[in-house]
Amino acid sequence: MKREHKQYGSKRGAGLRTGIVVFIVLLVTLIMTNPNEEDFVAWLASEHDIHASYDVNDGRTFTKTIDGEEKKLHYKGRHIGHMGILSTYSYRFADTEEKEIQIEAVGIMNMLFNR
Repeated sequence: MKREHKQYGSKRGAGLRTGIVVFIVLLVTLIMTNPNEEDFVAWLASEHDIHASYDVNDGRTFTKTIDGEEKKLHYKGRHIGHMGILSTYSYRFADTEEKEIQIEAVGIMNMLFNR
């Protein structure tokens, strides 16, 4: 009596390998396109009209245009969390009247979104 040998798992195994490769490529792409802090500072300028400049003595300073007048913001602190495929950003400022401004964003694939 001859036994027949059938290969049942070959198509499923190829599909599984393809799925794993696609997942790894997607994961690497998300990690490589994660926005950095400089991208966030540029986003602050475009979305919230908060501009950063650098001075040797003062370091990085932030200004915001309020009612047509450029006012200096006092930098209070920040929190940045990099989680592989996405990043979270939180900056705190105070204006000249000590009113606190907190801006939070989530970044993924070189895009930033208000949180």
